[in-house]
Amino acid sequence: MKSPEGKDRKPEQDCGEVQWLKSADVRSYRRGQTIVETGSELAEWVAISQGAACLVSKVATDTRVAVAALWLGDVIGWGSPLGKLASRYDVTALVDVTTINIPLGRVPPTDPHRPSDAAQLCAATEARLQEQITMRLAGNGLQRLVSVLATLATALTSDNPEAQQAGSFALPISQACIGDLSGLSRRQAWILLGQLAEQGWLRTSKTKLTLEGLSSWLGLMGEVERAGLDCIASAEQCAATLARLARPGR
Repeated sequence: MKSPEGKDRKPEQDCGEVQWLKSADVRSYRRGQTIVETGSELAEWVAISQGAACLVSKVATDTRVAVAALWLGDVIGWGSPLGKLASRYDVTALVDVTTINIPLGRVPPTDPHRPSDAAQLCAATEARLQEQITMRLAGNGLQRLVSVLATLATALTSDNPEAQQAGSFALPISQACIGDLSGLSRRQAWILLGQLAEQGWLRTSKTKLTLEGLSSWLGLMGEVERAGLDCIASAEQCAATLARLARPGR
């Protein structure tokens, strides 16, 4: 098994992991189905083993804000960044999602000298969540949209090596949902997606959004971390960055 960052784990970690994962209950959720509700008691340790989910924050009685996407290996149950005892977010399946649910009494205790697999997964989940929240606060509209597209590409191909090798990838998510995750209105999202489409790095239609040059999209957020937000500050700069990532030998 791999960690959320995709790094291979040591054999001794896998041995320990297998023992406590044997008690897991596997559950499935259809696209759009609520996995966790705001305020609900987090009575189990729950992690995503397939698919991707959206975190939504309730900021007023009739106002909800999409916050981030989580996927393979992310912890959404007890002790997670969503809340220690009760959830601070709604968690909704973006696509079909499978989770592993483990009774609290069977989760390995935390060792300050050697963090357990469960603790490491929670820490990695928190890092993913904070990265997306930071981008939402720091980026302009296009930067937020581009980061969401790259993040969703990673989330939805993380457990599919064949998809990762493809030249293009159709996101099974509506443009409205992508706009929500980017903090944009539908019109703003439509305009910015059109600008990216003009650069040749995605194709839009009424029902589908297809990313072109998938390998470049998968490497994009790493390049943003290295080079800074300016490399995706405009549609032209984003296209140039994606083209640079596509060059052999990088």
